[in-house]
Amino acid sequence: MACVDNDVIEEVRCCRPMTAYVLGCRLRVEVKIEPTGEWLWAEYDNMTVESENNKYTLHVTGYHGNAGDAFNDDHAVNWQSNGMPFSTPDVDNDENPKANCGRKYGWWYKKCSSSRLNGRSVWYSAPKKPPSTIKVSFSRMMMQCGVGNY
Repeated sequence: MACVDNDVIEEVRCCRPMTAYVLGCRLRVEVKIEPTGEWLWAEYDNMTVESENNKYTLHVTGYHGNAGDAFNDDHAVNWQSNGMPFSTPDVDNDENPKANCGRKYGWWYKKCSSSRLNGRSVWYSAPKKPPSTIKVSFSRMMMQCGVGNY
């Protein structure tokens, strides 16, 4: 897996149908937790980010890892990020009628999920007993595209 920035994502978008920004990639999220410094990971076998016209909606499937599936298991169904468009301070795409969940940090919010890696970072960890939100001191999201997906 390689780390990618927006320029690389733009290159990927240019080569794909306009219905998706990123299509059929693997996603790995790594989080370094406070205060222990331990690294945890969540990997998804398939990730799609839809086009700008579809508000960069995120779809992930095939979770495995030890950090918890924060995109699908975030406290309750009404907080899950999977299948949600991207919200930012200036574009409110979440389903919270009372607030813009992305008012400070852009993310795929449904109703202000507890998982986000932009700004004050946290990651929801369902495998922990009891489930908890992990404070994150460092994180990275990596994609691998075009390997056996086409």
